[in-house]
Parts: sequence; C-alpha cells; structure tokens
Amino acid sequence: MISKESENRPMWIAPCRYPEKRYWTAEDWKALDLENEGDWQTAVEIFEDRIRYRYLDAIEELQRSDNAFYNLRAQRRFGFSMMALDCLLIETLAQFYKGIPESPRKKNRDFYKDFLFKDSFVMKKYFDQTLKAEVFYDTIRCGILHQAETKEESTIWYRNQGHSVEPFIFSEDGKSMRVYWFNFHKIVKEEFDAYCVCLRTNQPPDYRGNFKKKMDNICRVTP
Repeated sequence: MISKESENRPMWIAPCRYPEKRYWTAEDWKALDLENEGDWQTAVEIFEDRIRYRYLDAIEELQRSDNAFYNLRAQRRFGFSMMALDCLLIETLAQFYKGIPESPRKKNRDFYKDFLFKDSFVMKKYFDQTLKAEVFYDTIRCGILHQAETKEESTIWYRNQGHSVEPFIFSEDGKSMRVYWFNFHKIVKEEFDAYCVCLRTNQPPDYRGNFKKKMDNICRVTP
C-alpha cells in the first residue's frame, strides 16, 4: 500500500549533492528564475546530480566491481551492463540537446545517428562517418537494449592490448565494430562534461532553451 506521505511528497527528480536536502524535487525546478544567472547554475547542478547519480556513479561502481573480480579471476563481466547504461545516457543527452520529451518514434535511428555524427560535442570526433554511427546504433545500441546481445559481428571488449585511447575499431567491410567499453565510457563522460560547461557558460548559445524545455517536461511544467 502506498502511504499518504508518499502520495503527497513532491516529485523527486534527482538525488541531491547536499546531504541536508537529500533530493531535488520538481518544486525546486519550478522555483528557479532562469532570468537570473545564479539560478542557472543551480539548474545545472540539478541536471548534473540527475545524470551522475542515475548513470555515471552506477557505471563507476560496476567498473570498480569489475576490476576487483578481474584481480581475483582474470575475468571481465560487466562490460555489457556499462555499455547499456552508456547507450541510455547518449539518448538522454540527445533529447536534452533537442529539447524534446522523448526520442522521435519511427525516426529514432536517424535521431541517434545524427547525435553521434554531427550534434554531439565530443563523440562526433570519433563517429566521423555516418556509417559508423549507423553501425553503432544497429549492432550495439539496439542489440544490447532490445536483444541483450550485440548484432552482426560487433563485439564489446575491455580495451585493446596496446591500450590506445580509441573507443572502437570499425571493420573494413563497414558492417561491424569492436567497442572498447573502458575507452568508450570516457568519451561519453567527456560529452556530458562538455554539455555541462556549455550550460554553465551559455557558450555556445542556444542550448539553454532546449534544456529548459526538457526539464519542464520532466517536472510536469504546463506551458
């Protein structure tokens, strides 16, 4: 049974970095005056906490556990789980960049591909061909999220033996890729950091408006 207290409490939208507060709520967001630069910095804090505590901290915990298990058994086991979270985070960022409540139905492939190939700050340096973005979407993102496995000949590895910084190797036939999750997560984190800097400094401009649209939708703000 849901308690009266649970029914009446404000909607939590993220754990809060400040222990005395515990959670950011929809009411915290609605109370912000985004004509005020100080309130913009609070808005970014809310977003940072939402993403860090829902995605990035979870990935770091998995990575620590994976390393500990490897030290005992020389086996890796959480690469798929971490890639699944990174794929979700990519889609979340793409929605924030566009200011939309959800990914376009029946056009999700183009939406996701365009983010990787041209709309991202950092990731487009690596997805420098639209075909790479398409193969990642089809064989990694959709494979993991819809079938719990990669598709075609695509695979997920910890990192390559030479420990290069490349997040993946694209196959010569253009049909698959080997993704190194250790390096791939680094560029996803860099993408998130770049977006937070953009929101804090308003450089480049035009991202704040779409960010507000997305947060308003999350917090059930009626236009």
